[in-house]
Amino acid sequence: MKLRGCLQRPAAAPSCGVRRGLMRLLLDERGVRAWVRAVLFIVVFAILLVTVFLTVERVLVFFPQLHRRILAVHQHVKSGGGLPAWVLIFNEALLLACSWLTTWVMTRLDGKPLAGIGLPRSRWLRDLAGGSAVGLGMIGLLVAGLLLFGYGRLEPPAVGWAAALWSGLAWAVAALLIGFTEEIAFRGYLFAILRERYGFMIGMLVVTGLFMSAHAHNADENLIGLLTTAVVSVLFCLAIVRSGALWWVIGCHAAWDWAESYFFGSADSGMYSSGRLLTMLPHGNAYLSGGTDGPEGSLLCLAVLIAVILALPLLIRPRAGTPGPQAAPAAAGER
Repeated sequence: MKLRGCLQRPAAAPSCGVRRGLMRLLLDERGVRAWVRAVLFIVVFAILLVTVFLTVERVLVFFPQLHRRILAVHQHVKSGGGLPAWVLIFNEALLLACSWLTTWVMTRLDGKPLAGIGLPRSRWLRDLAGGSAVGLGMIGLLVAGLLLFGYGRLEPPAVGWAAALWSGLAWAVAALLIGFTEEIAFRGYLFAILRERYGFMIGMLVVTGLFMSAHAHNADENLIGLLTTAVVSVLFCLAIVRSGALWWVIGCHAAWDWAESYFFGSADSGMYSSGRLLTMLPHGNAYLSGGTDGPEGSLLCLAVLIAVILALPLLIRPRAGTPGPQAAPAAAGER
C-alpha cells in the first residue's frame, strides 16, 4: 500500500448505516477530514515525545556522571538558580527532533510539500533576519518602557566579557532551537491544515489554545502572562499569513527569547538564565512590572504586542500570491 498522500484518498462509502455514519464523520470526498489529521498529528507527536524522553531517561542510567549533573542542575533551578544554556539546548534538540519527525510523517501521509506548511526555500534568510530584527525591537521597547516608568531596573553584567560572549552564542543556539521547535510544532502542519480546510479564524483559535496549554504548566506563569501567550500566537498566525512562511516568526520568536533570557537577563515564568549579560529585575506593581513572571507578565507587554500587530503591514512584505486571513474556499466541504 502506498502511504504517501494516503490521507487525501477518498474511500467508497459503505452501505451499512453505522459504518456509513462513521465514515462520513471521518472522511469526505477529499479523504480524511482536517480535524482527524490534526488529532493524528497531536497523537503522533505525543507518542514520539514519550518514547524519546523515556529512552533518554533509560540511556542516562549508563552515564551516571551526566545523570547526576542533570539532576543537580534540576535542583539548582528549582531552588532559584539560573538555567544553563546547555540543558535547554539538549532539551530543545530532542523536542525539535520530535516535532520535525512528526511533521515529516504527516506531510508524507498528506502528500504536502514543506513549502505548503510554511517552509519554502525562497526568501528564508531575509525573512529570518527581518523577524529577528522585529523580535529584538519588541523586547527592547518593552524593557525601555519598564525602565522609563520605573517598573524594572537593570543590573550590570556579573560575568566577564569573554564568558559573556560564549554564553551569548550558547543562548543564541538555544533560542533558535526554541523558535524552530515551537513554530513547527504549533504553527506548521497543524495551522496549515486547519486553516486550509476551516479558515484562518478556526486554525488560529485551535493553535492558540494549544500554545497556551503548553505554557500554562510553568510554575510562575500568571494570568497576564497566559494572555500574552495568546496574543503572541495571534501575532504569529497573522505574520505567517502575511509572509506566507514560518521563517519570519521563527526569527522573531528566537530573537525575543535570546534578548529576554540572555541580553537583558529577565525572568521567564520566574526562571532566570545562567551566564546572562545583564539582569532585569521587576519593581513595583506586579501587573505592570510582570512580577515573578518577568516582562511577559506585564500589561506593557500586551501593549507592545498589539502595536506590532497593527504595524504588521509595514513590517512584512507579503509574498506574491499569498492569500489574506480569510475563510478557506474548501471549508464548505467540511460538514
